[in-house]
Amino acid sequence: MVKYTINKYLDLRFEKGKTNIYIDNKLFMHCKYILLNIPKDLDENLIDIKSIDEAVEKLDRSFEIPGIRTININPKVQFWAHCSNLQAWHENNYNTCLIHSNLAFPLLRELTKAGDLIAKLVFKEEMAKRFECKNLNVIQFLLYNDYLDDLNKEELDIVLKHLKANLFEIIKKQLGELMKSIVTNYRKIKEIIDLLLFIDLKYNKNLIFSIFNNFNKNLNIHFARFLILYLNYKEFVEYRIPYGRFFVYFEKFLDFIYDKYPEIKEFLKIVDSGFLSGAISLDEKYSYGAVSYYSSM
Repeated sequence: MVKYTINKYLDLRFEKGKTNIYIDNKLFMHCKYILLNIPKDLDENLIDIKSIDEAVEKLDRSFEIPGIRTININPKVQFWAHCSNLQAWHENNYNTCLIHSNLAFPLLRELTKAGDLIAKLVFKEEMAKRFECKNLNVIQFLLYNDYLDDLNKEELDIVLKHLKANLFEIIKKQLGELMKSIVTNYRKIKEIIDLLLFIDLKYNKNLIFSIFNNFNKNLNIHFARFLILYLNYKEFVEYRIPYGRFFVYFEKFLDFIYDKYPEIKEFLKIVDSGFLSGAISLDEKYSYGAVSYYSSM
């Protein structure tokens, strides 16, 4: 066994050919690695990369994909690479841009619990900073793993206020183009709506209603139709939200749409008529849902 100590709370150990991270002498996780195929000549889109998360999204990860390319790295070499990365992370006051967010934030959370004063000082600051970065993958990770639950009410209100502004900017930039081809972009639209619904249902923020102030009437109607289908078949259980709250939210949204766009009532009649079977999940049968959507336009 080889041990590399970062500080009194954090160390890495090479055990049975694997790299393990320990926090307060307790096994935290087995290290996984990401290999990036970095091109020799970086184009303009890569020059402004600000975090490892952005690098992972923009650079070639073909080394990770079975059958695409294989490379053998000595496990001991991997161990020392992980040690170097986490040492640099620590020396830079746990800057979460230096390692992947799905490692950085779990580490920070556990180091904070273990009593690491630096981690405790920067944990919430790093969280707020990454919510402002407008990277949807990072925002999704923090939201769906309940990192906002680590904030007090005042901190939560501040973060959600900034998050709302950033999400609207992202949505205004992306959703207009995505909605022009709903079938092609279904999953991307779904990711954006997931974020809005999660915040609305868990934190009672009603963000979804504000979206309709950002687009023209035709786009709003298309978005409303898509959203009605999505809400109608969404497995609300995954939000860990009581059914009663979901039902009230859905009814409130329908009332809002009826009042704002009376012409959409015909579409709602098709949904209510049972044309779409209630047993079908749009998440699993999204192509069927999209066909049904277009048939009613």
